[in-house]
Amino acid sequence: MYAFTIFTIIYGIFPAIAYKFFKVNIRSIAPFVAVVCTASLYEFFGTFVLKLNSDYWILCYKILAFSAIHYFYFRILEGKYVKVFLLFISTFLLLFFYTMYLWGKIDFFNLNAYFNCLQTIIVLTFSVLWFIKIFTNLELESLTRSPEFYFIAGLILYYSGTIFLFLLGGTIFKFDKANFQSFWMLNVILNLTLRSLLIIGIWKGRTKLMRHFG
Repeated sequence: MYAFTIFTIIYGIFPAIAYKFFKVNIRSIAPFVAVVCTASLYEFFGTFVLKLNSDYWILCYKILAFSAIHYFYFRILEGKYVKVFLLFISTFLLLFFYTMYLWGKIDFFNLNAYFNCLQTIIVLTFSVLWFIKIFTNLELESLTRSPEFYFIAGLILYYSGTIFLFLLGGTIFKFDKANFQSFWMLNVILNLTLRSLLIIGIWKGRTKLMRHFG
């Protein structure tokens, strides 16, 4: 289990490697790929090797992930739904300042739960809007040929799949510490799934460019 967790963390740098190796130019997902790579490097060297306190990093990661995911959806939705974006940005800022106000009194699980609930709502909302856009305009012959489809699938699976884990994580840890790692493996598996779908999407972006210029 420990080895699998380490592998998943290190695996987080591979989407960035794939992005560089395949020389794709999918600007919408580039910031999120960079965030995933940075998170993997910090978690491996900062958390596992140097044993650094991760509280500040978790908050920093939430800010980076929120910004990167917002940028991704803003690009693929072509700058539409500005009011919806501003609503979520305002909500995130309120949550951020609320977290800072309670800093030192809020634990890891509650911190993750608050931000992940909001991020899940954001991902599901903008994903639905993207699917509506695609099916309304009939822009794609097949969803499986679209890099964005794999990026969105990964985000949906990860955030919707872990929302209840983060909401109930504190309770599980408090009353069933012995089996907590087994429950936490869901987060690790879905992280692996998200990173794999990022790589597949990047690969699809490569073949898409080859067809375009070939």
